Amino acid sequence: MSTPHYDVLVIGLGVIGASISYHAAQRGLRVLAVDRAEEPRPPTASWASAGGVRRQGRDPAEAALATEAIARWPTLATELEADLHYRQGGQLLLAESEIEAHDLANFVAKQHAMGFTDICLVSRAEALELVPGLNADVLAGSYSPTDGQADATRTAQAFARAAERFGATIWTNTPVAHLVLQGERVVGVNSGRGIVYAETVVLAAGAWGAALCRGIGLELPVRTEAYQMLLSTRADTTFLRPVIGAVGRALSLKQLNDGAFLIGGGYPGTIAPDGNSCSVRLDSQEASWRTACELLPSVGRQHLERAWCGLEALCIDEIPLIGPAPEREGLFLAIGFSGHGFAIAPAIGRAVADQITGRDSSAFVGLTPARIARFEPATVAAFLAGR
Repeated sequence: MSTPHYDVLVIGLGVIGASISYHAAQRGLRVLAVDRAEEPRPPTASWASAGGVRRQGRDPAEAALATEAIARWPTLATELEADLHYRQGGQLLLAESEIEAHDLANFVAKQHAMGFTDICLVSRAEALELVPGLNADVLAGSYSPTDGQADATRTAQAFARAAERFGATIWTNTPVAHLVLQGERVVGVNSGRGIVYAETVVLAAGAWGAALCRGIGLELPVRTEAYQMLLSTRADTTFLRPVIGAVGRALSLKQLNDGAFLIGGGYPGTIAPDGNSCSVRLDSQEASWRTACELLPSVGRQHLERAWCGLEALCIDEIPLIGPAPEREGLFLAIGFSGHGFAIAPAIGRAVADQITGRDSSAFVGLTPARIARFEPATVAAFLAGR
């Protein structure tokens, strides 16, 4: 029996890997996508994602991708033939002191410099029009009207199903044991279904990707973090349209279509010793709930329904590594999204597929894995140790 061979083999079917699989299959490539699970599930990042669709607050290296992605989101459900629970309610970042308001004005100027000219500084009165009931300390806000929210699990599944419609092969419940090397070139993977070869292997395995690279002698400046989410009981009405955050608070607050509040912001969970699961920390749970209730007191009329956390790959400079792996031909990295990859997934998939097929790769200039060489080894070691 011959060993399977594909043009592109994608490791990981979270929203990033599924988007890459879809766009590569669209271009007529023979695509195999493999994932250790049946679907996004605990503790993967796509399962635990807050689902924010934001352009505001991006690193300049992501600006073009964010602009492209935000433009696609309003029609993405039609393109993928699925309900993504997408809502373009905007994003509102709030200041609660004069110093924060001053910082926010500078922040808006930086957004304009990246081409996000629709983002505007709003007064307290204007912020209250957007979100009634904000606390008495709110003085100003930065409002991005084209931002929004969607369901991350639904979106990942929709990209995967659309990839299949274009001919991609999907293997779930298929862990990858290690990457297969011939000399210095990655030529395939050793999976739960045996060895599979491909011209290009795309590593989009989230928190599990760095370990696979380590197995071929490639140390990435990427470590695993656990981030927590909270879900409230359902309010009678849906009144919170934008996703809201605050300059001086760790908070991402949104209201879902059923009235429940979804609360994130990067509060830490506890990673299990084997690195494959995580658990909620009570102090994080209490702090996150308190923060949301303080900024928008009406949240406090509800009760905490559920808390969970997921594993996220955090890159040393908090922007992803996207592009050919250094010193390992045949391997393409899409890893280290640092908690903010979901929104730009549509653009990531398109741009990766273009680069693999020899088209324009300018979208990844500031995200190239070649920048790994710029980090001091001691700095990387301290980062990987969690310091």
